[in-house]
Amino acid sequence: MLNSKIERLSQLLSHSQNGLVFVDLKSKQILYANEITIERLELKNPNTMGIQNLFCDHELLISEIQTHPQSKSEYKWFLKNQKLEKIPVSVRFSSLTEFFDSNSEIYSITISWNYEFSGKHSEIIDDLEVPFLHADLNGKILYANPPLIHFFHLSPHQIHSYQISDLLSLSEDIKKEILVKNTKRILEFKSQLGEEITFQLQSFITTVQEKPNGITVILLDLSELQNAERIVKYGEDKLRTFFATMNNGFVIINQDAIILEIAPIFKFLLFQVFAFEVGEGIFHFFDEKTKSKLMNVLQSVVEYQTIQTTEFEYILLGEEKTFEIRFIPVRRDNPNDKKIMLVFSDITEAKRMDRQLIESMKFASIGEIAAGLAHEINNPLQSALLYLDDLITVDESDPNERRNILKKIESANLRIRDLVKSLLDLGRMESPNRDFVSPYYILVRTSELVEVSCRKKNINFTRHAGPNLPGIFVRWQEIEQVLINCVVNSINALSEMETARQFPKIELGIDLVKNQKKEWVVFSVEDNGPGIDEDTLEKVFLPLFTTRRNKQGTGLGLSISKKIIAEHGGEIYIKTKEGTGTKVEIYLPAHTDENG
Repeated sequence: MLNSKIERLSQLLSHSQNGLVFVDLKSKQILYANEITIERLELKNPNTMGIQNLFCDHELLISEIQTHPQSKSEYKWFLKNQKLEKIPVSVRFSSLTEFFDSNSEIYSITISWNYEFSGKHSEIIDDLEVPFLHADLNGKILYANPPLIHFFHLSPHQIHSYQISDLLSLSEDIKKEILVKNTKRILEFKSQLGEEITFQLQSFITTVQEKPNGITVILLDLSELQNAERIVKYGEDKLRTFFATMNNGFVIINQDAIILEIAPIFKFLLFQVFAFEVGEGIFHFFDEKTKSKLMNVLQSVVEYQTIQTTEFEYILLGEEKTFEIRFIPVRRDNPNDKKIMLVFSDITEAKRMDRQLIESMKFASIGEIAAGLAHEINNPLQSALLYLDDLITVDESDPNERRNILKKIESANLRIRDLVKSLLDLGRMESPNRDFVSPYYILVRTSELVEVSCRKKNINFTRHAGPNLPGIFVRWQEIEQVLINCVVNSINALSEMETARQFPKIELGIDLVKNQKKEWVVFSVEDNGPGIDEDTLEKVFLPLFTTRRNKQGTGLGLSISKKIIAEHGGEIYIKTKEGTGTKVEIYLPAHTDENG
């Protein structure tokens, strides 16, 4: 595979008139040399050569590449031909990691041949960015490049008077080691500005025709690397602190719900109770019903590669808790590598706060419709009193007539009872459990409460229901509350128009809609009020946003309604046109075989 990639890459670059060499810094081998390079250097078997057979001062070259892997500079260098003669060139290097394995250290080196050098020690490259020196085998300095001269504040004309040990504060053992073998050490130096700088010292015994002829010393500045390490460590500490303060648990699983990784977050209570282990099924702690529910969500996420959220109840340490799991597909280059991140959150307190907000919204709605109900209760009450007065003052002897009067009194009282019951049901704390109910039942109950307020405001209220409506599995009091809130919004919009509608109207309806391969029961509230402008429409679902702040508007109604519908797996949409009216559509999953 490696050879085929090298061959393909060399073909793409074959048009170049420069020399071209691929080198592997790990094995220190020449992987490829183009025809121009082979011809110029009279090479026989370039693909079996080591870097040292082609490049003079090869250790220096490797250090420069590793120190400045992204450098775009051009360096003066010497190559060796087959006769070991030095050939002056200039070279540029670039990484080929993107074409090979990310762990590889393969570089291409481009060679320009028309470069002429001058100077006694021109074989040592002046334009290297790292400080280095060249000395004889006794440690006497023969040459130092400008960065080293500048760092030690030396006089270029007095270089030959120094020994290596004069510049570098080294122990006797290291001094002796440098003179006989390649050495690598970490050292601290003070710059001319008094700064403490950490260097990695690397020394090499250079050879000519395989005989030692001198010593090259390179100083690699590790300060930038240490700063980068400090930045990374600081970032890691910040990230660790961030995760430690989060009330979440993170797990990576495969498509079979087998745990692959667990984030080491011990603050999350659920993970302290569940002894999650890599390699086991994550849902085996749950009862069969919950396990089946979570597995269905997982399969859907794997199939459609979409983020999904679900909740489950669990009694933890004797306390009933509500947890949320967010299923997030981990996208990989390999489509068969199906991994899912699960983010567990304890939402018990959030759910409690939501209940309080819903109760607040509920009582706000009761306040809106209570005045209308009082008027509605007064009418049948007055009728009943009149009929009773007839019975008391008129001695009606006809039993049929007496029965008719009593029936009318009964009817008036039943009407009063139903209205009071509806109001009491609205204010009652609803069950946390969902029930299978008819949407028509919710429509009728809502209508009984809101049509009174509509009549008081002279608004024509109608309702419609499509045929053959399936049931829905919901907390029906919450859905009723959402509908009441939407109707109250329409009542307020119509009654507060600057120019009143001649025939104001509100229609509450239910229809069955097939969308996205699923069946939905769609509640709708439509009015012919003023409509909503685009700027307001973008904000209507934001918490605390209201256009009725000076009229006791809380800005919570629609934001809470959206949350309620989302918890039931539905959506809420607003269609509106300024000056014409508004229609709110509430989609809830129908409880049918088609929907699973």
